[in-house]
Formats: sequence, structure tokens, C-alpha cells
Amino acid sequence: MKRTLSIGTLFATLALGAVASEQETRHLIGFGALTFADNCMKCHKIDGYGEEALYPSLRDPALLANKPLLIDTLLHGRSAPRRNGGEEDLMPALEFLTDREISAIIAFITNTWGDEVLLVSEEEIKAAR
Repeated sequence: MKRTLSIGTLFATLALGAVASEQETRHLIGFGALTFADNCMKCHKIDGYGEEALYPSLRDPALLANKPLLIDTLLHGRSAPRRNGGEEDLMPALEFLTDREISAIIAFITNTWGDEVLLVSEEEIKAAR
């Protein structure tokens, strides 16, 4: 399925204070696809549904619309309570990735499985570290 960038996405890019063209946004999405393949695809699979019963699906509209949650999850990982107490790591922290790589993964997954491309500036990621 071919996706087109909406006018709203381009205005959102301008609102970030960066003058990113449609071509720059497409490049970021492509870089995100490569970064996703290297760091996320093993668990979340190529279709984003995740390894059945082990890893969550990325095809969740509420998740893909929540910029702070996406940034926090990628940088710091995610855990859930265990039945017998304590915390179970569900996703490892990816703080070793660069700000641009985190931004690119978010652009890729929101473009691929969300309603629109969610653009996150490197400054927003740097502030969340």
C-alpha cells in the first residue's frame, strides 16, 4: 500500500521548528525501516504484530499516537508486573541508539501502522534521555 504524506504532517514538521521537506521525511522513514529491521524486527516481526503471546503488537492506534510514550519506551524500555511480584522486562531499553535513529523508528512505525507520520525532533529525544 502506497502512503502519501498529508498536509497536516507537513505542517507538523514546520511546527517542530525544522523545515523538513517531504523528501526529507521520506528519507527519515526509510532510515527508520532499516533501523527497525536491525533493532526491532526480531521481536515485533516485519508486520508489526509481534511474536505471538511474547511481544506486543505495534498496530495499536493509541500507542502510535502517543509521542511521549513512544519516546520513553524506546529510550527506557518497558516492563509489567509479574504474577508473583516484581517486574518483568517486556522490552529492553534502546538508549544506545542515536537521537536520529529513535526519531526514524518512530517515523517508520507511525507511517507504516499508524494514522499518520509522527515526527519527533532530535531535541525532544535528547530532552527525554
